[in-house]
Amino acid sequence: MKHLLIVGRPGVGKTTLVKRLTQDLRGCPIDGFFTEECREAGQRLGFWLSSLDGRQALLAHRQMDSPYRVGPYKVNVALLDEVGVGIIRRAVERSLILILDEIGTMELCSVAFQQAVERALARGPRIVATIGLHAVPFLDGLKRRQDVELVPLSHDNWSMVFDELKSRLRALCDEDERVRLLQRQADRICELIVSREVPEIDIEIHKTRLREAVASYFPENQTLYHLVYERRFHRLWQQFREGLP
Repeated sequence: MKHLLIVGRPGVGKTTLVKRLTQDLRGCPIDGFFTEECREAGQRLGFWLSSLDGRQALLAHRQMDSPYRVGPYKVNVALLDEVGVGIIRRAVERSLILILDEIGTMELCSVAFQQAVERALARGPRIVATIGLHAVPFLDGLKRRQDVELVPLSHDNWSMVFDELKSRLRALCDEDERVRLLQRQADRICELIVSREVPEIDIEIHKTRLREAVASYFPENQTLYHLVYERRFHRLWQQFREGLP
């Protein structure tokens, strides 16, 4: 699967997760932004849009002059059109990984932002984005895409998800040809799962070959296959195959 959507409730640690991943990927061609709380005297008054290149601008605020409102916050759509869309367009041209924290109701106030996300999904870098659980038509459409893998995040599985995604994203940036070969094999298995047409036994044969290749290339790391690949295949099977006759 090309793109990752990390899905979880507010406060579960989605922003913390992608920040930790970004720190671990220093030196790799990545771009994107975080959405961070703007607080005064312990009270949340709005949200900052903080880009990976160090810029920070006010995305939303209770006292902002804007016709766009999400709950008590007024949204700076002009900022999204200029900075948010600009980051996405730049990443399409230059980056291997694009971090979007988050794609939420505030960000979706901008039609230009929605269009930029769709273009990046179709022809851009690997997107790692966070989204909430609420039903929003645009987000529901993203969840149904066959090039998108949903990664549920909770307090209980946070560390496990971080370790997995860290290893997977590092592999994208790795120049070791063995890692690239394993990545291609894994991507092929993902395609077979998502197609919904290939019998399970054939997929298991491909998984056995991948497991043997991982053991051959990295005999010192006995948990690598399960950490990087098997959890991924299991989630995709649940996402695209469960409930099929």
